[in-house]
Amino acid sequence: YSLTKDDIFIPTHCPVFGFELKDGGDRNNSPSLDRIKPELGYVPGNIQVISTRANRIKNDATPDELRLLADYTAKLAA
Repeated sequence: YSLTKDDIFIPTHCPVFGFELKDGGDRNNSPSLDRIKPELGYVPGNIQVISTRANRIKNDATPDELRLLADYTAKLAA
């Protein structure tokens, strides 16, 4: 990777779920470094900080798979 500390912006809240990011306590709320396009690696412009929870869900799913899962889950909850 070719990142420096200046390349990493840690927001106060998870940009995916909106809850406050915190170190310690509930691991789901911890900040996690995410590659936007995994194939490009950890390079400037291809990283973001999201919650560990969002990063685990996003892990290796495609956008289409995530949409299908969301639609399926919503249908079951209705």
